[in-house]
Amino acid sequence: MTHDDTRWVGYVRADHRTGSIAALAGVFATRGVNVDSMATGDVHDDAGLVVVTFRAGERRARLLARTVERLPQVRAVLLRLADDERVRAAAVVRLPPGVAFRPPPEASVRWSGDTATGDPLLVEGPLADVELTVEAARAAGAHADAAVIQPPYA
Repeated sequence: MTHDDTRWVGYVRADHRTGSIAALAGVFATRGVNVDSMATGDVHDDAGLVVVTFRAGERRARLLARTVERLPQVRAVLLRLADDERVRAAAVVRLPPGVAFRPPPEASVRWSGDTATGDPLLVEGPLADVELTVEAARAAGAHADAAVIQPPYA
């Protein structure tokens, strides 16, 4: 991994209005940083949560966060390393009928679902461990999955 390959998660609380997402994406685009993922969350008090994942060195990541904070429609920015235990995710994985699957023992996740009977696997925990579980499920034949990074806490 090079210095610019550090993975980050940015939680951006922004006004719920036309152009907010475009302005946020523009900050990354004009600074030559590719967005790995961008997802919007529920709107409360006319503000929504946008979760952005990207790769950059620490200096560039902090610069991006400061630049995003200066956008008029942005209320707050929280930046965390993607492997920070406080970055939580949830995923749903579907495996072929009859395939019994359990998360890898080294993944610190909560999970439910009996994949052998056709139930989806529901998994929650630190982002890195959820991703490890999804990858293991894909290797076991998973044919559909969806994951979301949860809003920040603590």
